[in-house]
Amino acid sequence: MSCWRRHSPFNDERLDEWVEQWEYKPLSGMEKTFHIRARAGKKLDVLSLKGTDLSEIEDYALMLKTTADKLYRKAAGARRQMNCTICDGSLTNAATALEVFEVPYLRCPHCGHVLPSALPPVKKLNEVFADSEGHSSVYVDHGAIEARMAQIIEPKLAWCVEHFQARAGRRPDSVIDIGAGGGHFLAGAHRQGMSVAGFELSKISREFAREAFGIALRDDDFLSAGYEDFKADLVTFWGLLEYVTQPRTFLAAARQCLSSEGMLIVEVPRSDALSTYVQAMPGAQVARHMDPTSHINCFSDESLCTALVEEGFAPVAAWYFGMDAYETVIQIALRRKEPELLTAVSSFIPI
Repeated sequence: MSCWRRHSPFNDERLDEWVEQWEYKPLSGMEKTFHIRARAGKKLDVLSLKGTDLSEIEDYALMLKTTADKLYRKAAGARRQMNCTICDGSLTNAATALEVFEVPYLRCPHCGHVLPSALPPVKKLNEVFADSEGHSSVYVDHGAIEARMAQIIEPKLAWCVEHFQARAGRRPDSVIDIGAGGGHFLAGAHRQGMSVAGFELSKISREFAREAFGIALRDDDFLSAGYEDFKADLVTFWGLLEYVTQPRTFLAAARQCLSSEGMLIVEVPRSDALSTYVQAMPGAQVARHMDPTSHINCFSDESLCTALVEEGFAPVAAWYFGMDAYETVIQIALRRKEPELLTAVSSFIPI
């Protein structure tokens, strides 16, 4: 079994940024050490973006449950997963981490990765996402474009540019975004003078990117694209790897797209998060995060880093942020069936 250790300062919670030392001891080969510039937290007025209507959240959770029933019932052809998609370790003795919509998520005993115990056919998963307006709704809101650009895209882009410039001595010139959603990140990069290209499976999201930003996203398979035609300073996977059946294959493909100084940026859901534990409680209504209709991977810190390093990448920076406070408040309000409670406790959600 491979092993990761993380050394961080006692006072990291009082710093805007700090340095961590990560040590990786693989099953075979030399131990590796990485010095990571770490950051935690991100200002986001999440209620202004997602709203405070509990009925919308309940409706969306019901839509996801209905979709999960269609995907995972026996007639749908879901097949048991025998090995971890990250470390290939056996899942025979894997414990159930939680159940969502009666779909068990297992935790790999070797690397901590969390994944459904059975997986629907890839074609059915892709069809659901490609044609589902509901799954793409958060990315195709014309009224929220500038709020999303200011609160989500600009901070992420600034962070990417900062770390690329620190290593390359210049600003990045080009970006390829795989799983580009409504094209927001590419639009932000284009506004700063970068050349951009992107892939997106969802038809609705591609149409939005064209209408809102004039960006034409490719609808073909990134894994079968001609990589010799793509070389970029930044290759980004913003919320992509949780959707795919073979995350490491996408990481390997990303290496082929990087320029000589290029960097890969990966954002994934974190399994060891309060959101996960809250959604594991009986009666939780899941409308994001641990959603088996789309999120078929949820990463431990160890599983993500193992995948990256084994595919030839060297971690240099980490940004810990999420919506744990939001998820907790939402579940409390849903449990109590009191819409006004969400507004009353909204001050507990960091902005």
